[in-house]
Amino acid sequence: MDDERWGFEEVDDWEYEQLNSKPAPDPVDEPTETLVGKDPDGVVAVVVSPEGHVVRVRLSPEWRRAVAPWDLASRVRSAVNGATMRALAHNVQRFGSTTVAVPAEPKAGADESPLTSRDVQRLLDAVSEELEQFTERLAAVVDHPVRVESEGGHVQGSAQRGQVLSLDIDDNWAGQARHTEIETELVEVLRGLHDSSTPRELAAGPSGSAVSELLDLTADPRRLMRRLGLPD
Repeated sequence: MDDERWGFEEVDDWEYEQLNSKPAPDPVDEPTETLVGKDPDGVVAVVVSPEGHVVRVRLSPEWRRAVAPWDLASRVRSAVNGATMRALAHNVQRFGSTTVAVPAEPKAGADESPLTSRDVQRLLDAVSEELEQFTERLAAVVDHPVRVESEGGHVQGSAQRGQVLSLDIDDNWAGQARHTEIETELVEVLRGLHDSSTPRELAAGPSGSAVSELLDLTADPRRLMRRLGLPD
């Protein structure tokens, strides 16, 4: 997997602590499988998991030789969106090669009580209500950009549907701060943008007691027919 290191020697943690009032960021355990997006000049690299979660940002210690501080934000945005697209392509390829799952065996002791038309209608009404609630929650995320600002206040951005729309970095701060300090605030914002614009609880689809009950019924068509009093 493309996960190259920079060709520059980074300072040790003790050197970082001597030059800064706060300690170096804790090391991040990267997933076994990662994908990397880079800007055209390879100054910025953004590492993401196959799910698109931002693992870390790598900024060349000598990035100012190639990029002006006011141009850094556009380079980071290019890198993170490139990484996101690679994660998307990776998942499309993975799911495209997935074999069709074998239907599960009927559950022992499953409910065999008769279902009346009133029972079915009541269930469908409950499912409809849960789907409507899910749609409203999904629209609040999909239709409206989210904004995130770093705790230090030097980096902020907006995103929609997992894509970073804008990224602003304080030029004066970027021109003086250490590259590791800049990486820390970038990771904070990029993670927040991804998590806020693609919440995991919505990615799994609608859920609820009524939806779960309907899925359980349709998982075994023969049992459903029996409960409805129809020949199977």
